[in-house]
Amino acid sequence: MALDQQLLHQHLMKPAVGQGTRIPFLLVRERDVMASIFFVVLMILAGSHLLVGPFSAKPGFNSGWTLRNSNGSISISGEVPGGVYSSLLRANVLQDGDFYYRYNDLGYRWVSKDNWTYSTKLQVTSKELASERVALVFEGLDTVAQVKVNDVLVGRSDNMFVRYIFDVKDYLKVEGDNDLSISFESPVGYAKDEYEQQKADYVVPPKCVVPEFRGECHANHIRKMQASFSWDWGPAFPNLGIWKPWTLASWNSLRIADVLFAAVPASSLPNVPTALRPAWNVTVKAFFDIANSSIPLVGSISVELEGIFNSTTEVDTMPKEDVYTFTTSVFVDEDKVDMWWPNGYGTQRLYDLTVGWKNKHRPEESSKSVRVGFRTVELNQDFVVSEDESKGRHYRVVVNNVTMFMKGSNWIPAHVLPEQVTSKYTKELLEAAANTHQNCIRVWGGGIYESDEFYKIADQLGILIWQDMMFACSMYPVNQSFLDSVTQEVETQVRRLQHHPSILLWAGNNENEAALRGNWYGTWMNFTRYKKDYIKLYVDTIRVTVQKEDLSRPFVVSSPNNGIESEEEGFIAKHPYDNKYGDVHYYNYYGDAWNWRTYPRTRFGSEYGFQSWPSFLTMKQVTVEEDWSRSSHMMSHRQHHPLGNTELNLQIGVHMHMPPNSLVGYQYFLYLSQVHQAVAIKTETEFYRRGMSSLNENGEGFTMGALYWQLNDIWQGASWSSIEFGGRWKMLHYYAKNFFAPVIASPWQDHDQVKVTVINDLFEEVNNVQLKVQLRRWDSFDPVLELETLHIVPANTAHEVVQYSLLDDLKLDVLCSDNSLYFKPEDKCFIWTTLTAGKREHNNFLLLGSPKDADIKKATLKIKDVSADTSGTLDVTLSSDEVALFVWLETPEEGVFEDNGFIMHSQEVMVKFYPKDNLLDPSQLKQNLRVWSLSDTYNEEDHQRFKKNSTMKNRTF
Repeated sequence: MALDQQLLHQHLMKPAVGQGTRIPFLLVRERDVMASIFFVVLMILAGSHLLVGPFSAKPGFNSGWTLRNSNGSISISGEVPGGVYSSLLRANVLQDGDFYYRYNDLGYRWVSKDNWTYSTKLQVTSKELASERVALVFEGLDTVAQVKVNDVLVGRSDNMFVRYIFDVKDYLKVEGDNDLSISFESPVGYAKDEYEQQKADYVVPPKCVVPEFRGECHANHIRKMQASFSWDWGPAFPNLGIWKPWTLASWNSLRIADVLFAAVPASSLPNVPTALRPAWNVTVKAFFDIANSSIPLVGSISVELEGIFNSTTEVDTMPKEDVYTFTTSVFVDEDKVDMWWPNGYGTQRLYDLTVGWKNKHRPEESSKSVRVGFRTVELNQDFVVSEDESKGRHYRVVVNNVTMFMKGSNWIPAHVLPEQVTSKYTKELLEAAANTHQNCIRVWGGGIYESDEFYKIADQLGILIWQDMMFACSMYPVNQSFLDSVTQEVETQVRRLQHHPSILLWAGNNENEAALRGNWYGTWMNFTRYKKDYIKLYVDTIRVTVQKEDLSRPFVVSSPNNGIESEEEGFIAKHPYDNKYGDVHYYNYYGDAWNWRTYPRTRFGSEYGFQSWPSFLTMKQVTVEEDWSRSSHMMSHRQHHPLGNTELNLQIGVHMHMPPNSLVGYQYFLYLSQVHQAVAIKTETEFYRRGMSSLNENGEGFTMGALYWQLNDIWQGASWSSIEFGGRWKMLHYYAKNFFAPVIASPWQDHDQVKVTVINDLFEEVNNVQLKVQLRRWDSFDPVLELETLHIVPANTAHEVVQYSLLDDLKLDVLCSDNSLYFKPEDKCFIWTTLTAGKREHNNFLLLGSPKDADIKKATLKIKDVSADTSGTLDVTLSSDEVALFVWLETPEEGVFEDNGFIMHSQEVMVKFYPKDNLLDPSQLKQNLRVWSLSDTYNEEDHQRFKKNSTMKNRTF
């Protein structure tokens, strides 16, 4: 048995209990032209960067490209920017439909194993060639390529995340066409070759992904999207192509590339959100590509901030390198600008910052505008108890001097082929996060540095971005060429993204410290070597490069990580998941996911989650009827997490009955997987939020972050997402709207006590908070007991407000008795809470027992009426003859419901539907609307079998 397989076997023999990642079952897991005096070229590069300049230039042609494979048997039109896969599908070379249809991830794999060449024709003028510099500028080449002009090699690429400039003046001709070709090497073949070359010295693991991934090996040996070789939630489509804009640029002096911005308040800020408009010390830095380093630069650089300040600096210098760096400092008086705030804490005021170059001796200009925000950010790691350092350190985000609880999720690529992701879809996903009170999203390190549009939208919505560098779940080479490429990568991306106020921090990698310390890949045999490599890459190369470019925000070496404690332990902590330090990734598939005791009291939960399947509406888009069974081969094929289906069946079975293995049962199984996931993440998230203000005797607690895994999906399959591929909300996302609300009441059971903690994210005391705690029976629409209390809830705290004995105060034995002896009292009743504070209302529930044991009657749910109001919102009125649990509304119509997956404890309820198209007719929605609840998943035989097998048990609180 190969080493990797031995490790897998060892992991499979152990339960996945305790802190860690999903990896206990995996070997690899996750987790810019210039211008001539004759015309103006406007070019938008990757979204938010606008370059303006009157130049003689050739913006990148998006048409006129030919794409052919290695032996010439395929020759088609190639879309640029784009990728080989997408062009082949458009040309009908890939004839089996959508990339994600059934087994096309396997059927189309041949594409990634061939070499592909893009070619086109260029025409240049004598005036363009008379410029001091003429260059091809590529914002992104995916990945390993040779660039030729008129059959002369002018440059090579080996990193998807690097901006390349290749000088071509000496190879271009004025008369006739110039041939431009870009030949891409198979990423699969290249990665294998690099692995084999490295192996001659020593192996840089992992050797390959596990079979369940149905992927390709050695992604860690090529600098491209790691997940394109597959992951435990997505398919393998190792793409090739000119995936970002390109241009043929000519210039004589300077051509602007990037603009960086930093602002420091001139005075201390209050520690609560405020409309204060302080003075700021601003630093602006700009990077320019130099045309000729042997010619003096004479001209001026202007810096303008939206009418707030405008400065011009004369330049007369002899450049020393190929890049000219300009830095200026400006003081902005108080009451001139508003601060930028994260979602939920204030407004997101953005300002246009424009930096421009003007050549004194030639009519040549170059400028770029970016949108910036005024804010500060800090990662506070003070000791939680200054007198007792053994209690550990904080790990809390401070924005504008305000300590904030980070509520959010993790982001993965929205499609395995980046060219398939539209700005519209990106906006929909990020808006879905913002609309569920999320203020932070972690861009996970196995995907891509996202498009400028992504960060622009995050800026507008107030979503802080925890930005991983693109290294995940692997050891990586540290030969000099690899390190040089990584340095270019980090420079490219930090300079591109630094000005965005949404960027919270940079993180060196995803889980690689944990992988090394935890011996995921057998590195214990040569731990000293791999530790040295780890420090050389992430500390001596990535951290040094990031901090050279940007000191305006924190850098953490890894996630999870013990922060300062890890650094003090030599960057590889003995226990990277120590609850008293840093952030934790936690996955446990064999405990009771609906029990809060399962979860760690951590400082910051930056990853945690449970799988579910997409809805039938989503699955049927890429499957056929023979796939619609829990035991079908397709369900195995779409489950990339080893033992994933087994674990999910076990998790569902803890609290719910498994439906029959039929077509209807298949649809209900998909639904039940979402029920389990929603309640599990609700339980875990509320536990983390309840822990924000308390510390136990071991120093655990003061939790200040909960980022569940994961927000979005990459395809239609089993995953940890709260939003299905395409944008349909899972039950979890509806629940996130509730458990991430600014003020919530969280009921929880502690032995024979029911306690309610009120979490208040607001920075103001909330007075006259009315809390109703109801004991309700599953067989009645009326509460059997209601206790009402008034409270004052302190600002920015989690505060336990009531504690009731189940027997003495709630009279569970009396009010929830069952004469039939089939049910225990906790199976007859549940807890419902309502918190009211002015216009705020928050409802929540606590199940006292498992639904599979509960006396839940078969509910007949009906859609009584669907009507429209003047805004285009539709009101759906439902009726039920019994209390219904996990009521689910589903429609193919695009839009979201006001609530979903709820307990219906009244005979009639109205739920709003917000359609994307405000012209949606009510009758159309009614015709295309289904509703069901948990009891629909149980047939009569299930109920009878349950009753026969039920016996009275002693109560165990």
